[in-house]
Amino acid sequence: MRLRPTVLLAVTLISASASVGSIAESCTDQGVRDARTAFNVAIRDDDLDAMAGLFDEDIVLVTGTDSDLFVGRAQQLDLWRSEVGDADRLSYLREATHVEVSPLSAIALESGVWTGKATSGDEVGGEYSAKWRCQDARWMLEAELFMTTRCTGTMCD
Repeated sequence: MRLRPTVLLAVTLISASASVGSIAESCTDQGVRDARTAFNVAIRDDDLDAMAGLFDEDIVLVTGTDSDLFVGRAQQLDLWRSEVGDADRLSYLREATHVEVSPLSAIALESGVWTGKATSGDEVGGEYSAKWRCQDARWMLEAELFMTTRCTGTMCD
């Protein structure tokens, strides 16, 4: 028995709706928040393996003040690796203020505030946006864009 085009279209739409529904069930905004928390812990602990597990292969990072561009998991891990063990390294924290999961695809947009704190107590920070993609029921960071809006002490030089 051949399906008429309208019946075939209806079956296709039902199948697509089912897959979007399963994406929505496994890839929630709380999942993005949990992944962000895991990334903050990885930064704090200099855990490059944990970071790598959260980075998409083609992750993009645009820094806050100079708009330096880092593309790809390897380049971003090299950036973090250069700071491991540095006594003057800033301690970074990203805090999500809003997460929105797309109703159309397994992607999410996170926005929030970031802070880099020196051992002296001086700080630099601002706002950020991040794009995530849910792959195999886990969120992977695809892009982060930072804007510097505040600083204290020597961080303002």
